[in-house]
Amino acid sequence: MSELQIAMWECAEWERIAHVMTEQQMPVYAPGQDPRVGRREEQRMRRVALDLAAAEQHGGAPGEMLRHQVYRVVAQRVGSPGEPRLTVHMMASSLSEAAHRAWTIYGRPGGLYQQGAYRIVSVEQVLPEPGELL
Repeated sequence: MSELQIAMWECAEWERIAHVMTEQQMPVYAPGQDPRVGRREEQRMRRVALDLAAAEQHGGAPGEMLRHQVYRVVAQRVGSPGEPRLTVHMMASSLSEAAHRAWTIYGRPGGLYQQGAYRIVSVEQVLPEPGELL
């Protein structure tokens, strides 16, 4: 996702949360009191149950539930702190996995990081916000 798309999603979500807080008269947002959060979790659990049942019927291995977030991975040219940085967004289950995925894709021979002698300088979770439920 582009940074603009992420910003637009965050803006829409905060507007929705503000509406819920006003409607529910919440002094502080509590995800447990947000009806949409409850519905999303119910839908997710139904999908997981269906996926697990289908896997068992077909003799597959037991299912595993992974939670992924969107991480912003920033790389900078080695020895050139003033130059522009490269920013990519990766879906992963942890900071280290996001960095590993970015390096696997862009750090291979001929890849973006290799061509300009870049190294990863930061990895930050951008969606959902840390501690927030989707």
